[in-house]
Amino acid sequence: MSSTPAAERVPASTTALLSSAPATAVGIEMLAAHLTALPDAEVAALLTARPDLVSPPSSSFTMLAVRAGARPSVESALAGLDAAELAVAEAVVATGTQDPGALGPALLLADDVVTTHLATLRRLALVLEAGPVPGLVEAVGPYPLGLAPAPAPGGQTADGPLPPTLAELHAAADRLAAGDEPQAGPQGATPVLEPAALAVLDALAWGPPMGTVREGGRVPGAAALIERGWLNRTSDGSGTTRLLLPRRVALALRGDRLLRQAPTAPDPAVLPVQDPASTADQASRAAEETVRLVTRLLDEWGREGGPILRTGGVGVRALARTAEALGVHSGTAARVVELAAGAGLLGLDEAGAAWVPSTQASHWRAATLPERWAPLAAAWAGSTRVPWLVGTRGQDGALRAVLGDGVEAPWAGGLRRRLLLLLDRLPQGAVADPVWVADALTWSRPRRPVPEGAVTGLLGEAEFLGVTGGRALSRAGRILAQDVRQERLWTADGEADPRLLGALERALEEDLAAPVGVLLLQSDLTAVVPGRPEPALAALLERAGAVESRGSALTVRFTAESVRGALDAGWCADELRQELERWAPAPLPTALTVLIEDVARHHGAVRVREVASVLRVPDPATAAGLLAETRLRGLGLDEVAPGVLLATAPAGQVLRELRAAGLSPVLEDANGRLLLAGDAVTARRGVPTASPARPGPAGSARRARPRARDLAVLVGRLRAGERARQDSAAVGVATDPVHALAVMRQAQASRSRLRLRLAGPDGVVSERRVRVLAVDAGRVRLADLDRETELTVAVHRVASVQEG
Repeated sequence: MSSTPAAERVPASTTALLSSAPATAVGIEMLAAHLTALPDAEVAALLTARPDLVSPPSSSFTMLAVRAGARPSVESALAGLDAAELAVAEAVVATGTQDPGALGPALLLADDVVTTHLATLRRLALVLEAGPVPGLVEAVGPYPLGLAPAPAPGGQTADGPLPPTLAELHAAADRLAAGDEPQAGPQGATPVLEPAALAVLDALAWGPPMGTVREGGRVPGAAALIERGWLNRTSDGSGTTRLLLPRRVALALRGDRLLRQAPTAPDPAVLPVQDPASTADQASRAAEETVRLVTRLLDEWGREGGPILRTGGVGVRALARTAEALGVHSGTAARVVELAAGAGLLGLDEAGAAWVPSTQASHWRAATLPERWAPLAAAWAGSTRVPWLVGTRGQDGALRAVLGDGVEAPWAGGLRRRLLLLLDRLPQGAVADPVWVADALTWSRPRRPVPEGAVTGLLGEAEFLGVTGGRALSRAGRILAQDVRQERLWTADGEADPRLLGALERALEEDLAAPVGVLLLQSDLTAVVPGRPEPALAALLERAGAVESRGSALTVRFTAESVRGALDAGWCADELRQELERWAPAPLPTALTVLIEDVARHHGAVRVREVASVLRVPDPATAAGLLAETRLRGLGLDEVAPGVLLATAPAGQVLRELRAAGLSPVLEDANGRLLLAGDAVTARRGVPTASPARPGPAGSARRARPRARDLAVLVGRLRAGERARQDSAAVGVATDPVHALAVMRQAQASRSRLRLRLAGPDGVVSERRVRVLAVDAGRVRLADLDRETELTVAVHRVASVQEG
């Protein structure tokens, strides 16, 4: 059996890749000249696209080129490219060509697509017409696109007959296994390899192209491939043997392709589409529920705040207590707490020991539903918090607590924005599947992997908040995404943009169903509102009823606990009955009337006064019962006088545990006046409030992009600094690290003397006559000729170098 040369096997339009060699990186001087020649607008666009080059600012275009061409900055730029752009960048390094006609077929992309991606790489200063920058060559590694380097002059090459494609080799092996005769084509019969040899080619063809053979080991099938010239064996002085697949062989096996499959984005056409009305209904109901839960949170933490652990954050017990008060599980409670804190509705008390409602909370509670929801949505879109990780352990083994530093993740803000932009690009009503979303996000940023659980967590937050409805982007969610794209979420002082808030309010208002002002009371102590209740009716049922179901209709049940909540809010029995009769088309059922009167009769039998704490119990039997109750031992109760008990627990805890024991206590102030459970009333009469504070470590404030005016000033300084550098070079003085290093290396080789100006730790510049002994990465070892000493200094401390 024989094979034919690749020129007879591969179309003429692609044979150029077989003889291609990896690209050589351009020099820093060439990159500096390229940047200097760019118009100011293009330099500003480069700095905007690569913000790591803005701070700290560079002193000249040469210094900018050093940074822009270095691997750390290049890695940062590559992290923002999608899979197709990365493939083109890697192909430029792997093949040394920027011809779209050659790269397009090899990458399975259209020529115009390759042209567009090449323009992006040039705009980012990752690729020049002369070749890639040094950092790009380093970033893609020694085997770009899985291809081996070009052979060195005189080294082993695969100049002989090249193999057919892997598909042809496997087809020939399958035919032989089936007992068929080998088929001869116009290029001759396809060779049949043993399975072991095929396995070696399968492992190396798409990279990496090198495999290591254990000492004394052997690779079955390798000998036959080496004999054909399709595999090279190499070894080093340590005795390690390696097998290398030559790049021309690999390209022939691939069919002269650089990728297994086209780097195209996941197709949104596979996603189901739902009715926009369904999206609006689900999103608006979720938004209403979110606002309700945040309101309940402010109630609960107004009575008893969230104590801060010594290690930071709010502990598990406080979170469990909050979840019970809200009627949700701990994960949802953590989400609500983080939302409220992100919107500035929570702050630290005077001692800094607990989270309590902030001074903004009372204004927020007095607003309409859309006005309350909008700041929550805006804060979520720009948040760097990951509440779905609450309760898990970090890398240090510590438990992540809600509102703690462990729930802060710098990548979360960018991922939220990417998710919103992705959903905004989908057709209206498209239902986002988590697997599809994860694939799409990975394609858009392959070098910035999505953390495990992040997609599910973010989609869950969006659905909970009402940014999506049924996992399709809502009307308000689309507005939020558009502002994210235009970077208009925040004002210069870090507050939510009022224009965005107004647009979000109007969008939610349009999606909300018309309110219903009818309460259908049942004899089994349940009631139904056939639709979304009017705000006043909703507030009444929130206080006086326990919700059983929400949806197209609201169903509540009246219980002793729910009626007590209404009495705690300041209603008496008669007022509560009148409020219910106001919304009910029929008289109140007898069972409900009896329930209200019975609860009212026992309400206030125990009165709690905040001292820390004092209980006034006029009934001696009730006081004795409290002291004897084992479930109340944690309150530290002690009778100091007939009918007067002291408690070591705060008033909020006393109220909660007495109610759990079946009693109906009420809260009073130091003058014995009854404190109501209403929002503004409780804040006005002494419930602690605080200035808004956002969770997370210090220094995690939102970072704004540089403004056009700032960029224009920076570009002007770069041009002035480059002119000054060139003037210094003209008189033999090197002032930038690139030329300074070149001068010092030359002086080391010629053993000539130099005059250096060195900046000391205090900023004072001193001049020295030196001889260069060694130049290492970032440091230089010098002999001071005047002081007759040796010193080692960092290159960045060298202010200037000149001969002498």
